Amino acid sequence: MTATQEPRPVGAADDEIAAIETALHSLARRLKQARLHEYIAKQAGDGVDQAGLAILYVLQGEQGVRVTDVAARLSIDAPAVTRKAQHLERLGLVSRTRDAADARASRLQLTAEGCRVVGQFLLARHEWLATLLAGWSAAERRDFARLIGRLADSVNEHVSDLGC
Repeated sequence: MTATQEPRPVGAADDEIAAIETALHSLARRLKQARLHEYIAKQAGDGVDQAGLAILYVLQGEQGVRVTDVAARLSIDAPAVTRKAQHLERLGLVSRTRDAADARASRLQLTAEGCRVVGQFLLARHEWLATLLAGWSAAERRDFARLIGRLADSVNEHVSDLGC
């Protein structure tokens, strides 16, 4: 706020924004917890850690993604992706090939086992979420899906505009 701006009065809309902000912060913090990931991974029958699963997600449905592109999508450095990819390769979840256009670069893709592991994790996460929402009416789930999708689109658009 500059010296010439008057403080804006706090109103009901600000209270609603504050409540949304608090709920989103709590939700984001909880969804990132390793314990939740471990629970869902156990339900899925796999032991892939969060970092490994993030890479598997990026590779899902893709053919030969460059390590640097995986790193950019995850906002982490390429050496971290390389180390994790080597581990995933030893587990038989990822295969690595040289980039035909640049021999210094590697391309990653899921193996059949990697596809199975991602699919099992997604199914376990889906079942967990269905359990959470079991007491909601169909109309409440529909409204929530529409509204959270709208929020996600707005966040994605705004973050893209920021160049992040």
